[in-house]
Amino acid sequence: MLYVVGIGPGNEEYFTKEAENALNSVDLIVCYTGYKKYVERFDTEIYVSGMTKEVERVEYALKEAENKNVALVSNGDATIYGLASLAYELNEKNLHNVKINVVSGLTSASVCSSILGAPLNHDFAVVSLSNLLTPLETILKRINCAIESDLVLAIYNPLGKKRKEPFLKTIEIISNYSKNRNIDYIIGIVKNAGRNDCEYKITTINNLVDNLDEFMQYIDMSTTLVVGNSNTKIIDGMMITPRGYMSKYE
Repeated sequence: MLYVVGIGPGNEEYFTKEAENALNSVDLIVCYTGYKKYVERFDTEIYVSGMTKEVERVEYALKEAENKNVALVSNGDATIYGLASLAYELNEKNLHNVKINVVSGLTSASVCSSILGAPLNHDFAVVSLSNLLTPLETILKRINCAIESDLVLAIYNPLGKKRKEPFLKTIEIISNYSKNRNIDYIIGIVKNAGRNDCEYKITTINNLVDNLDEFMQYIDMSTTLVVGNSNTKIIDGMMITPRGYMSKYE
């Protein structure tokens, strides 16, 4: 059996009970090197591998799962930019015939929304700016469609040390809509969501553009951005997107 386990942001309090049970029951835990510290408390053998080794890691987990119970760990939720789909693909391609059980976890968008207030309380989209697996043209088309449709937008993997173009072009798209619609979109910025060093800022697209260099030093791959829609507002210092109850029942 292969359990594909989402562990949320990493801190113990964000593990679901189902994830805890799975990790306590397996013979082997397979994970990215950076996640080892989050699963060391389980009295189980751990196999780790580094960045860009996802295919090899999942293939190793599947082979081991042919004769033992294995947990393949993803941060957040394994079905949201995680390893669940790859596990199914490789299981079929390489004829492992391993039973797969996906264990859900808290994704960054959900955690960040509670930290910022309630910005995802209406329709929203989630887009990753990482163009390692998705062409930049496709990413920008999706960003444009989300803003055009007035969806709240959660942005994962916004800015890498060597990967700045997706972020800059995304900010340009948001800024252009801001000017055309005369809306200073509210933007929440959360770093290390759900971890001990978590911090956040709430700003606007105009302020971000005016202080772009400063924000680009602050934002990194462990940051999630939440771009509000035309109805998003600040209440008591928190970022809120109304669901519509007040206008419906007043």
